[in-house]
Amino acid sequence: MTRYNKYYTIAIVGAIVTFLVQVVLMVTVDPYMAAVLSPFYPVWVIVFVIGWRKQYPRR
Repeated sequence: MTRYNKYYTIAIVGAIVTFLVQVVLMVTVDPYMAAVLSPFYPVWVIVFVIGWRKQYPRR
């Protein structure tokens, strides 16, 4: 019973892209500029939890 869950994909890819952009900004521009992207990690966790609740709803 495997179903494709787009929320998981969005959350994982978003977290990876945010991390990579943070590393690039930290190396090329400024570490303080990279810190601007830190608030996005809770957003990806929330999207992951939404996907979890969609896949495993309460009965």
